[in-house]
Amino acid sequence: MTALDEEIVSEVIACARFGELDELKSYIDQYSADYLVEKDEYGNTALHMASANGHLEIVEYIIQTLGGSASEIINAQNDSGNTALHWSALNGHQTIVEVLITHGVNAKIKNTAGRTAISEAQQNGHERTVEYLLSVVDPTDGNENPEEEKDLAPESSN
Repeated sequence: MTALDEEIVSEVIACARFGELDELKSYIDQYSADYLVEKDEYGNTALHMASANGHLEIVEYIIQTLGGSASEIINAQNDSGNTALHWSALNGHQTIVEVLITHGVNAKIKNTAGRTAISEAQQNGHERTVEYLLSVVDPTDGNENPEEEKDLAPESSN
């Protein structure tokens, strides 16, 4: 793919960030869905921005529009190693976390600080998100150092 117009990339990412679904659709209809996989100067995609800011309809639109090629973007990491899941978990956007999990996101990806989405959610006090992620992901499965994330399991209230 040739380099796409940086101004349009910026507009597409801004639409996703600010929840402007109609404007985003207009750009994609006018230009190309290829703009949905492009990154800004920090490595963020439209999916990163929509996930970080809780724009569920845009997350669903991006995944639906990309179809089979959504897997290419769903695990994309920005310059800090964060995926869309990291951002949605960090900000407690539970429904988006669930949508990303449903579409095959890898919840075990670590960012450059060595943190998974589970640890980001925990550090930011989003216990419901932590509990959900722990119910669908074994944080020790395939982990070279299982002790590292043992403290992430929610304490039993029994």
